[in-house]
Amino acid sequence: MLVLLLGVFLIASGFVLYRKRNMESFFLSGMCISLMLEFCGILIFAAKKGGYSRDMLEFLFVSMRLKTKIQYLVIPLNLIGYLIALGRYLFPFFLLQIAMRYSMISVIRRDSRIKWLSAILPAVFLIIYYPDIYKAVTADSPRLQDFLVDFSYGWVLLYIAAALFLLVHEYFAITMAFFRRQFSLIVICMIAISGLYLLYCGQDPGQVYRFYSASYKWNRGIGYLQHMWDIKAYYLLMAVNVICGALGFFSLLRYTQEAYANDMEEVVMERKYNTARVGTLVFVHSTKNQLLANRVVFKRLNGLDMEKKEDIQKAQEYIGALENINEALLERMEELYRSVKSSSIYMTPCRIGEIAENAIGRFKGKYPETDVEVVLEADVSILADKGHLCEAIYNLLINAQDAVEAAERGAEGKVSLLSYEERVYTVIEVRDNGMGIPKSAMKKIFEPFYTSKNRNHNWGMGLYYVRAIVKGHLGILRVESREGKGSSFYILLPKYINGTAGM
Repeated sequence: MLVLLLGVFLIASGFVLYRKRNMESFFLSGMCISLMLEFCGILIFAAKKGGYSRDMLEFLFVSMRLKTKIQYLVIPLNLIGYLIALGRYLFPFFLLQIAMRYSMISVIRRDSRIKWLSAILPAVFLIIYYPDIYKAVTADSPRLQDFLVDFSYGWVLLYIAAALFLLVHEYFAITMAFFRRQFSLIVICMIAISGLYLLYCGQDPGQVYRFYSASYKWNRGIGYLQHMWDIKAYYLLMAVNVICGALGFFSLLRYTQEAYANDMEEVVMERKYNTARVGTLVFVHSTKNQLLANRVVFKRLNGLDMEKKEDIQKAQEYIGALENINEALLERMEELYRSVKSSSIYMTPCRIGEIAENAIGRFKGKYPETDVEVVLEADVSILADKGHLCEAIYNLLINAQDAVEAAERGAEGKVSLLSYEERVYTVIEVRDNGMGIPKSAMKKIFEPFYTSKNRNHNWGMGLYYVRAIVKGHLGILRVESREGKGSSFYILLPKYINGTAGM
């Protein structure tokens, strides 16, 4: 069983680094590799030590032939012991580093010295437990040897407890559904892998170095390897290993797959946009010229003096209608052109309230009779391009109102604009109780030229334009929707604190 777990975490560590290359992935891979080193050391030590029941050996090695091969490998005790030391003292360090990177507690977030200080104990004990140094230090001091055993085990458990506390605390502090759902995978993975580690971390490397020392206390170490348990106990032990291993591996797999899928979605969408961009620009230019020519013709028609009054009135009506269509097409063309041309975003510190007020003002120009609920829990400063961000919010408000009208909510229809802070982000949310978005369309709505509305008036560039603006602000655009209940669009911008934007 332990051999199989060794293989699982070898695969997991490589998979994490391949799929996502950032500091969190580096520490996750470090945890997997640390656990693998510890398992490897314990397996070799158990094979060479012997004295275990056949059930326990089969639990550890699966195959007795494999156990025999490992037993006769020429590997010195010093190397076996230091493999265990590396895994034992690096795992809690990597786990705590991950927990502190995810934690939003201000003291941990702002003071990087805490992260550096957490490296002192693992570094010191990896030096002390280097075989030659350990033997020299503890040669004539059994009390120091016992102290190192107790103290090292104590701080290892303290690191594990602190890391899991920070992760669980962060999970319950998250209020946004998609953040909590994604973070739950990390918490489950960390708890499961830590559970496996705790089953084996009682093995002190000093026991391996002092294997032939009669003075050493052999009642230390992995408790269930020191006693003859009945078969039920072994089955229970096997179940704990399987559950922890499976939970850890599949949570890790799902988390990295989701992260990879999001990255690939960005790449695919960018390719679609680039393919359409050249043709769109040509189309916009030629069509706009034609519409401008039509505008001149309409002016000439409007200036004609016709003999029959009814014909004059009818012609004027036609001309007015054509002028409206022409202006609408020109407006749509300008919107399409703005969305595809390269434009610079110049970000400056500004208040959310100011941007929200401008967006609501534009919204009122189109829907003067419609009220928007505004709740700015965090009217804070953000780093933004006022014009572009206002345009993005305005587009989301228009879409929300269209969804409410399509659902025929009447007086119960509601569009809300909210802002608050979540983890490292300042969030701007546009919420409605309209029709909602079908699951089949959720991944398509941000694609260029995708629309579920009348194509004569909507060309499907609005949400892509919003997404491009948010990306230009180094932010994230997310959506949560329930068909028939409504939708929420979230603009997540990096917090702007003390003159800096932090992620």
